[in-house]
Amino acid sequence: MNHLKDLPAGTIWLHLLDAIEHDVIQDIRMYAQGRATNVARGAETPELAALMVDKYCEGMTKALHIAGLESAVRAEGDRLVREIDPDFDAHCKSHWAARPASLTTLMK
Repeated sequence: MNHLKDLPAGTIWLHLLDAIEHDVIQDIRMYAQGRATNVARGAETPELAALMVDKYCEGMTKALHIAGLESAVRAEGDRLVREIDPDFDAHCKSHWAARPASLTTLMK
């Protein structure tokens, strides 16, 4: 048994699993809010901020999956990403088509 979902029924209280999911979603929302704030003040582009939120959410989703927890975390992350960058899908396609992908920062 390597996953929480493989434990015998009743070993872990369902409300504990719900609380873990709730806390992870709250954490992702706070992270996304920070990125959105940076976009609003001109410190990040919507494309960069949304990509960072997407990758953060991907990591959290993967961690929960490894632990054996399926959740709505990915769906919430997708919603937040598109809130920051409504054109995320098109930007994502451009990102994958670019060779090599890079990050350019201008220092003044």
